[in-house]
Amino acid sequence: MSTLANTRLGAYFQLGWFAGSRWRELDRPLLREQLQRQIYSAGITALPVIAVMAMLTGAATATQLTALIGADSDLTQRLLFLGLFFELAPLLSALVVVARSSAGIASELAVMNLHDEFTTLRRLGVPAADYLLLPRVFGLMIALPAVTVCFQACAIGSGWLATAVLEGRPLVETAGRFLDFADPSLALLSLLKSALMGAAVGIIACHHGSSGKGSTQAISGAAIQSVGTGLIAVFVIDVACAALMYALG
Repeated sequence: MSTLANTRLGAYFQLGWFAGSRWRELDRPLLREQLQRQIYSAGITALPVIAVMAMLTGAATATQLTALIGADSDLTQRLLFLGLFFELAPLLSALVVVARSSAGIASELAVMNLHDEFTTLRRLGVPAADYLLLPRVFGLMIALPAVTVCFQACAIGSGWLATAVLEGRPLVETAGRFLDFADPSLALLSLLKSALMGAAVGIIACHHGSSGKGSTQAISGAAIQSVGTGLIAVFVIDVACAALMYALG
């Protein structure tokens, strides 16, 4: 089991190194078109789900905080920023992207592998790894921070509204108190964390989709493994960022 885990980790890091060393190839029109398609598929189409989930999460969080700590607007806004904006927004956004896109990418690549499309691309003079893997890895790396920004805006907006209604304060005053506690460096860190999560999910999905055996059973196996391992990677990155923030004070 440990040998298999080490082999997979090595393959993930190898694919990550490949993507990092070949990112300039995305300037090519063919790859740029594929990159835009992946951003649309993983990011734009997820926005309605993200917006609804974020508004419900923000309102529920603000309501629970008010019920637990009372009408303490300063503490509520601090917890909304640290707990909802910084912590939950990137994590929940990543979970949605994993659920929607990870299995799709792995299955798509597994089907291509089944029909030997990798070899066909090479025969046509198209670098298969560049064309199939780079847009998917960087597409998720770009799409997830954008989705996170949408989640943060909708969640905090609904949180402000719920807090203002429950505490009987003007909405502008509630928003102003939140902005007083907001730390721009943590806001930037949340987006960097999202980008890292997106890259990890893309690498894992591409690995399992492209390395499976050419069989119909491998398609479902690639999807299941990419989702399961992607979820683990998301939580590992989230815990690592939390530990880093704690260490830095």
